[in-house]
Amino acid sequence: MNTSTTNQLFDLSYLNQVFQGNQDMINNIIQLFLEQVPQYIGEMEKCVERQDFISLHPLAHKAKSSIAMLGLKNMEQQVITIEEDSRKHRNQIGLGRLVQELRAECNLVHEQLRCLLDTNQAA
Repeated sequence: MNTSTTNQLFDLSYLNQVFQGNQDMINNIIQLFLEQVPQYIGEMEKCVERQDFISLHPLAHKAKSSIAMLGLKNMEQQVITIEEDSRKHRNQIGLGRLVQELRAECNLVHEQLRCLLDTNQAA
């Protein structure tokens, strides 16, 4: 998998700044993302299946900070829209599509970040 900056979906600038380039800390944050965010999205998918749109709001809110820290701008916008629409009880038909799009992007990001971690640990 090519994770060059041209098609890399994440941006670790914020983490590099906050942790002053401490790769172990950055890797820990990436690992937390890899463990937590797919679970949150899985729970969102279950909410959509049950048409329990009100429960999407807290799940999207939980995922938002992890997504933002990794500079995932597209995912961040998707999760903000899910959070706002579910909180305001609007766009219920579109929420299912948004959660599917979030899952698809998360899968791509997950693969890229897993490759990055494998490379960092091999170095």
